[in-house]
Amino acid sequence: MDNCLNSDHRIGIRAKTAAEEVNRLRGWKRTEDRFEENRARIKKDCLSVLAGLKNFSWEKYTAALEAKGYTVKLKLDASVTVRGYTILSGNSAYKSSIISRDLTPAKIQETWEKMRPENRYGQMTYEERLAFATSDEGKDYLFPLGITLDGKRYETKASGGAVKAFHKESRAIERTHSPEESGNIFRTAFLLFVGQVNAATTFAQNCGGGGSAPDPNWGRDQNEDDILWARRCFRKAREMVTTPVIRRGMRR
Repeated sequence: MDNCLNSDHRIGIRAKTAAEEVNRLRGWKRTEDRFEENRARIKKDCLSVLAGLKNFSWEKYTAALEAKGYTVKLKLDASVTVRGYTILSGNSAYKSSIISRDLTPAKIQETWEKMRPENRYGQMTYEERLAFATSDEGKDYLFPLGITLDGKRYETKASGGAVKAFHKESRAIERTHSPEESGNIFRTAFLLFVGQVNAATTFAQNCGGGGSAPDPNWGRDQNEDDILWARRCFRKAREMVTTPVIRRGMRR
């Protein structure tokens, strides 16, 4: 063809530019964008799986990922130690080092340890602790609870279910009682919950309560779980704190 030349100058870059322009005009996602979205999704799923493991093992980790629809290929050395792994999603393969350095065989158990609730709990704010303890994830863990009265500290560890029950009961009494009375009921209930019956009785009476103290057989029933026990402590505490003192006048 006269005066018509096909130039291959920078042909690779020009082809990529042309492809990107076609993608833009047709509203298609770039390969790089799609890759990054998939990588972020896989990383999120891997971390979610790790957070749900009470004990780390490669068998449990890979089984949980495969339950989400992935295929996991482990790379083992001569001693059958995992040295690397690849996650297949659709037609794409992602090495652990690409997904996240924290998910590589050298780092993954350390990452799992940091995600354990008992390791994260001490670094949480009060609101974060409450949200976690009352969540489905926190229901099977024990959380430290405590109050200080007259310079004495009372502490215990309670399940997430008990924390949730305390929170729910506290919100309920706040709707029907004054802030001071609500706080007194909460403290009395807590003392009953930890088995400090005498301290609970004295505290309630010092707050002006005239409700009957727990009888000598008061205590947690053998088949009573944390939630039922917490609720019963609140019912008794409400009675002890809010029942007025009966004052009998002197007869003539």
